[in-house]
Amino acid sequence: MGLDDRQMANPQTVPSRRASDLRLRQILDQTGAVVFWKDADGRYQFVNKEFCRLVGRAEADILGRRDVDVMPRAVARRLRENDALVLERMHTVTFEEQLLFHGELRTYLVDKFPLRDAAGQAYAVCGVATDITARKRIEEALQSASLAVSGAFGRTLFQELVRFLATTVDADWAFISVRESETSCRMRVLAMWADGEVSADFDYDLRGTPCETVVGERFRIYPQGLCELFPGDLEFGRQRMDSYAGYPLTDGRGTALGLIAVVSRRPLADARFVESVLKIFAVRAAAELERDRMERELRASEASYRAIFEASEDCIFIHDIDTGAIVDVNPRACRVYGYDHDTLLRMNPGQLGSGEQGYTDEDARRWMARARDGEVVRVEWRRRNADGSLHWDEVVLKRIRLAGQERILAVTRDITARKVVAEAIARSENRLRATVEAALDCIITMDEDGLIRGFNPAAEACFGHPAQAVLGRSLADTLIPPRHREAHRQGMARFLREGRGPFIGRRVEVCAQRADGSEFPAELAIAVAEGAEGRLFVGYLRDITAAKRAQEDSARLEAQLRQAQKMEAIGHLAGGIAHDFNNILTSINGYLALAGERQTELGDARLGRYLEQAGLAAGRARDLIRQMLAFSRGQRATLRPLSLSALVAELGRFLGPTLPSSIGFEVDPGADPACVLADPVQLEQVVMNLCINARDALGGRGAIRVAVERLPVVDAVCASCRAALSGEFVAVTVSDDGPGVDPAAVERIFEPFFSTKEVGKGSGMGLAMVHGIVHEHRGHVLLDSVPGEGSRFRVLLPALPGEAAGCEGTRSAAPARGGEQLSGRVLLADDEEMVLAFLRELFEGWGLQVSAEADGAAAARRFAERPDGFDLVVTDQTMPRMTGLELAQAVHRLRPGLPVVLITGYADGIDADRLGQSGVSVMNKPVDPAALYARLAEVLRPVAAPGKP
Repeated sequence: MGLDDRQMANPQTVPSRRASDLRLRQILDQTGAVVFWKDADGRYQFVNKEFCRLVGRAEADILGRRDVDVMPRAVARRLRENDALVLERMHTVTFEEQLLFHGELRTYLVDKFPLRDAAGQAYAVCGVATDITARKRIEEALQSASLAVSGAFGRTLFQELVRFLATTVDADWAFISVRESETSCRMRVLAMWADGEVSADFDYDLRGTPCETVVGERFRIYPQGLCELFPGDLEFGRQRMDSYAGYPLTDGRGTALGLIAVVSRRPLADARFVESVLKIFAVRAAAELERDRMERELRASEASYRAIFEASEDCIFIHDIDTGAIVDVNPRACRVYGYDHDTLLRMNPGQLGSGEQGYTDEDARRWMARARDGEVVRVEWRRRNADGSLHWDEVVLKRIRLAGQERILAVTRDITARKVVAEAIARSENRLRATVEAALDCIITMDEDGLIRGFNPAAEACFGHPAQAVLGRSLADTLIPPRHREAHRQGMARFLREGRGPFIGRRVEVCAQRADGSEFPAELAIAVAEGAEGRLFVGYLRDITAAKRAQEDSARLEAQLRQAQKMEAIGHLAGGIAHDFNNILTSINGYLALAGERQTELGDARLGRYLEQAGLAAGRARDLIRQMLAFSRGQRATLRPLSLSALVAELGRFLGPTLPSSIGFEVDPGADPACVLADPVQLEQVVMNLCINARDALGGRGAIRVAVERLPVVDAVCASCRAALSGEFVAVTVSDDGPGVDPAAVERIFEPFFSTKEVGKGSGMGLAMVHGIVHEHRGHVLLDSVPGEGSRFRVLLPALPGEAAGCEGTRSAAPARGGEQLSGRVLLADDEEMVLAFLRELFEGWGLQVSAEADGAAAARRFAERPDGFDLVVTDQTMPRMTGLELAQAVHRLRPGLPVVLITGYADGIDADRLGQSGVSVMNKPVDPAALYARLAEVLRPVAAPGKP
């Protein structure tokens, strides 16, 4: 390839043209095809590397030479003739040329075309030649295979295949062998061509041979050194075989059948050609093996069909696909129907029916038509036998291909006995269904998957579910309360696994759930039945709500009787104790009187005040003893003029510290003395009972308010005695903001022993005592309650006429603390020195060990040194460097749950959420020592003070 004169004449084109020629040269040298071009005189102007390799010369020895200088003379002449033909026709011409190189004849497919100059004149011939030697050999192999199979089958075909195979690949041996069975290691040779003749068939062991690597695997070739690779194959060693190639034979299902192989005493050089040829011959051999197998299976199938046809216990009819006529019947049909074979062949299907509606010839033809369309028809047929008797048959109609012809196969089976049993079962089921539907108890059926399969009318009425809505649904999710569902599922799994369970075959009490979500007690018995679809669990359930209520009423009456007996015994005991205390109190009052006289002589005012307080306490004790005696003997109250305002104010001071800090408590005695004729101890009992009820209703959070007022009443009704009221009354009102009273309980709350509280948390006597005391004072009770908004009890007492000058005042407050010492270690923090000193002296007087700090940070450090060294923290809120709330949080980080009392004059300024998160209780300054003592006594264990019993 070079530059002509015209190209040289234009210097600008030379560099680019040279670069293009270089790229083209690189491309053509890399191709596997032979590429060249010659000028019109036949001299080579370009050849690629493949051309040089083919002719065995260097490029310099070829360029400028003609074919005769490079090729054999006969080949060169033929090539020159082909070139001339291309130049003559002036278009591409394809030639198949055979060339002898290095002693080997090879075939090339050559495309030759003219190269034209700018004027369109041909100045050269270019050629591209592709080696098709292997393809030609494969085509010859295909022709050989075609010759081998034409007109040959079976053993002859296999012999022809191996003969042509050996010839095609130039092998000494060629053979086809198959396995004796899928798992056998023995191979049976079907045909073998050995050294130019057909060899006798024989068997051989697959193990240790090259065939072992082929069967069920893939194509294998061992081009040389066969005996060294497989020294255990002695026959190949004796025959001095050097090479082997084999291809596996498989059927259409991929099952390994055997192999086709060639063996040679010379190396097998062209592996690709050998594989291609073996694959062609293997396809034909496998196809013949498959055909032979199918023929054998067909013959066996026909023999089996006939044997089944003759021996079947079912009646078998073969019908013509078009007319429906009977073309064959088996012996069983002749025996069952009572006709001989020839008679049945002359009858039509309708003549074998009962003739009743649905079992006529027309009906038979309709069923036949559906089978003819490809449907598998199953029908029950009423048959009439030769003797006129009627029977039931189950008939299956199906379109089949039999002996190469389309037919309709009819198989019939006598089901008369089954029909009789089915009708009996249906009657039994109807009776059972009627019994279940009429049962008063719930009857519920469940399968092994826990799904409801039966739900009788009693169950519908009891649970509130219609049967259609629950069938197929989970029994656990539908009828069992959520808290019991997991236990039910575990019990089911245990029964299915072990075959036993605690509920099977026993009557047990369970809790069930209605459609509205309400629960009720039930008595349940479960039986297990075996059904066609597995085990069924039949539950017999009875609602025992009424029985349980009667049982509870009986238990309640028993409890009331026991309570009454206990109260009577307590009354006797209280009477005895009251008598004893009355004697003791007499002595106390006497000594108080003597001490009073002594105090007058001494002139000690402080002692006088002490003795006065002791006298008031003694008077209160006297009133309590009188109440105990009245309780024990059923005495009436001792009535005297009394200021309700003073009584409520005094009682409020005692009640407040006993309530939880989370409950607000407000007392409004009013400006009016509110005089009534009453027993102060009994009225205190009334107010205390109402406050305790309010406290319990609030559940630890809310507010209670006690107030006294004059109240005109018009057309009211007493909540306890249902009497109509009108007039002027003095009212003591106890209200709360709790959940209110259930409207259903309003009618019964004043009954003895009735309580809405949990078992063990109320005697049911509180409001009954209120009712008794108030009505003994000729008073009444009003109740206003709204669910969710709270309750208000108003005790109405007749007001005393005239001025209130004769009303008794209130007793003084109790001492700052009770007669018991407190025990514990307290960390005290307050930045006010006087307050800190006062509280320290007060706490130590109560028996406490006190560590005092003047600011919160110091207290926090003291606590951090010994977190377990304190039982209580009492702190001011507003302190430098650390507030009381921050101190509480620091304490709880080290010791969660430790009681903390926060004393502050700014309780309203503390965020309620933050206070709740801190877990502290709050008391307002100025702190009442009695209230503070009560608060500390809630968290610290009191101990008897020295000198006190």
